[in-house]
Amino acid sequence: MEMGVTAVMLPELDFDEQIALCRELGIRYYQYRPRVIPPEQRDKPWGNWGNHKFDLTPERLVRDGASLTRRLRAAGIKPWGTVPVCCVTDPDDAIKLHLEGAATADAKAVRCGPPAYPREPFNYPELLQRVVDRYAQVIEKLSAPMDIKLILETHCGTMITSPGLAWNVVRHFPPERIGVIFDIANFGREGEVAPVLAVSVLRDYIDCVHIGGNRRIIVDVDPLGCTRRTGQMCRMEEGDLYLPAWVKALHDAGINPPLIIEDFTPNMTGADRLRQSAAALKKMLAAI
Repeated sequence: MEMGVTAVMLPELDFDEQIALCRELGIRYYQYRPRVIPPEQRDKPWGNWGNHKFDLTPERLVRDGASLTRRLRAAGIKPWGTVPVCCVTDPDDAIKLHLEGAATADAKAVRCGPPAYPREPFNYPELLQRVVDRYAQVIEKLSAPMDIKLILETHCGTMITSPGLAWNVVRHFPPERIGVIFDIANFGREGEVAPVLAVSVLRDYIDCVHIGGNRRIIVDVDPLGCTRRTGQMCRMEEGDLYLPAWVKALHDAGINPPLIIEDFTPNMTGADRLRQSAAALKKMLAAI
């Protein structure tokens, strides 16, 4: 397994600066972030989910994707998918734009997530069937003809917060057409199971891994005396999940997905976060 990075965590750097940092740290894989910066964020400080120095819109990726990937490859870096804001329930034209960008950049895959689940009890089998049917439509009409893989992130608040819930969706399709971004930090917030079980459930569908630290912190105590907690991003070594066990489970399963670093430790630049996580991850890999 080798290290990668998602451009989401490098808002302060332009594309050339991102490439230089990846070369410095031995990062082999790069995930494009084709998104529109919200107008209200454009004059704000750089932020992971807001203003980015490398302003890569979906339209720009379609236009410039081939030249951007040539620059990556010249530096010994391989593109590994794109992570736009894209939901399978979006209109066909919106999804097609992201697929075209990935095709132009030879990035092979597009993150296209399922919808959020309702926040009140609901008919899960009915919603699951609608989601599976929609993925079937998108794959048949849009992604398969372009030979682009759809990748679904195990993300908090969505239909696939856990490995088992992700399996309920992806098992209907071949792994060549659909895969999973195995987001370990999100498992620390919602959907956690034992590492070996998580890897075993999704094994053939794990396209890549998002790896970073997350810990639960107490925010208050309710009138019943029960603590309320929230998630806080942190260094890999300080998270609630023991990441060496997760890395070892992936290794022992005989799969070698890119380990895409996604470090959102507060009050640090993206470059410094990548440096600290690359060093920590190298130690975990060396200890296997």
